[in-house]
Amino acid sequence: MKYLILLLLVTSCSTHLAKYKPQGEKRTNRAFTPLWIKNLDNSYDSGNLPISLASPLVHEDVVYAGSNNFFNAYDLKSGRLLWKESTKGVMHSGATVSDGLLLWGDISGRLYARDLERDEMKYMLDLGAPIDSTPVVSNGRVYIHARNHKIFCLDQLTGKILWSYKRSVPYFSTLQRTSRPTVIANRVYVGFADGYLVSFSVEEGQVIWEKRLSISSKFVDVDMSPTLFNNKLLVGSIDGNLEILDPQNGVLFKRFSFVSNRKGEVFNNGILFGDVRGNIIEIDNDFNISRTLKVSKDQISNVKKWKKGVVVTTVSEDVIYLDEQLNIVSKIDLGSGHSAVFGELSVDDEHLALFSSRNRVYLFK
Repeated sequence: MKYLILLLLVTSCSTHLAKYKPQGEKRTNRAFTPLWIKNLDNSYDSGNLPISLASPLVHEDVVYAGSNNFFNAYDLKSGRLLWKESTKGVMHSGATVSDGLLLWGDISGRLYARDLERDEMKYMLDLGAPIDSTPVVSNGRVYIHARNHKIFCLDQLTGKILWSYKRSVPYFSTLQRTSRPTVIANRVYVGFADGYLVSFSVEEGQVIWEKRLSISSKFVDVDMSPTLFNNKLLVGSIDGNLEILDPQNGVLFKRFSFVSNRKGEVFNNGILFGDVRGNIIEIDNDFNISRTLKVSKDQISNVKKWKKGVVVTTVSEDVIYLDEQLNIVSKIDLGSGHSAVFGELSVDDEHLALFSSRNRVYLFK
């Protein structure tokens, strides 16, 4: 399979978008105050423009974002470039920080680990396939899901491979990207492009159980990272309804009637999901749908807690803010129907960073 969604978007981009500039919001804004915007796109005279899948990271007054074979660090308040690191390829994911170590991967398959205290690269290693998911760090171990359906568990300090697992999938690429591993206690949960969710032991990478989530014969990818809520795993495939599973054995507890392929967000006394029809769906502690709210005409790509409410992004230009009662109080437009947000959002107490598909990094407060 190919990147179907990206192919449709890329082929629809016309040459005039090469001179696109963000146009700001179209309606009254009561939540988003832009601090700065960085245009990381190259200059193009003709042809289609590349689509960015990257995610930014806000960490200790620095915003990290990678694009066009560079990984950049910006001052949070001013947007001033602090440093940049040359990479072998563009990023399709985000970075993570743990114990002073900044980790990120690119589509060449190279993993980078930079020591932030010493301000130098600690190690780099090639994993043999594009890294499409953000590295996950837990208890001194780094978990990487590569596009060739291989899971790596590395020692965080040295980069030494502790164990790996290769899934037998009859095609190389995935429909969207790869599922980000979820570590809970002594288990690692990962979705694969063959429609299965697999549970591994943390120590040795032994398969504990596997559960098929999709019964389709065409698009079956489990690109979604599982969410733990009330001692259950909530996860779905690209074409299947959201399911609730027992994390111990993968037994199905309940199946919902909506399709979501992005991680849920625990909020107030429940959990929120965005579906492919532009709805925000609230699930309560008893795993019942308590509310369904239409917020967009397009598929939801992120639901993220920020301040006292939640930020919602879509595969179109809309960025929406909902208050504590899930009322829409602000909605901004990134300036083009091709300015989707495919990557993850990054927030701290006051700031929100996002990366649009037009290779723009936005910082709001």
